[in-house]
Amino acid sequence: MDIVSMIMNQLGNQDRLSSVAKRANTDTSTVQKIAQIGLPMIMDGLNKRTSEDAKASEELASTASRHADDDTDDLNHLLENTDKSEGNHLLDMAFGSSETEVEKRVAQKTGTDSSTVKSILSMLAPVALSMVAKHSSNSQSLTGSGVSQLLDGLTNSVKQQSSGSGYGEMLSSVLGDSSDSQNNTVNKAKDALGDLFNK
Repeated sequence: MDIVSMIMNQLGNQDRLSSVAKRANTDTSTVQKIAQIGLPMIMDGLNKRTSEDAKASEELASTASRHADDDTDDLNHLLENTDKSEGNHLLDMAFGSSETEVEKRVAQKTGTDSSTVKSILSMLAPVALSMVAKHSSNSQSLTGSGVSQLLDGLTNSVKQQSSGSGYGEMLSSVLGDSSDSQNNTVNKAKDALGDLFNK
């Protein structure tokens, strides 16, 4: 099971959803919609950034190492103790100068506003990083190249899962490629994200 599916399965618990919704001043349905679209985008963005920027890879590896002992089975505890400043930094790392545009498009797709999108994703990004750390065999000494390779494998897993889960279609449609055939949605979403990040 990929990281996105793991988090979404845990968010299926209404108490956990309510906790996020309350902090973001929104409803549980909006949290689910934003998470479904935003989490794969965060993973893909971090994967792209670390594959191209060695300094960013080392920084992310250092951050992930601090999450080595996180209990990823206790999502309530993780969410209640997320550092939104860390989450905001992860969003900046994933999306760069395109962050505002990404949040705007996710907001349009989910029928909410950009500030709500940012609030929810800033809570979920550190949780995703905790999951990344858990997937490392030696997360306490994770290196830049190691986190880059790990993210590449995990992101590929998300893409493989997306054809059946609908993530690829949501990723594609939020960036304006919803008219492409189902067989090409994941690749088109990747291309669209690449174009967006390169602006």
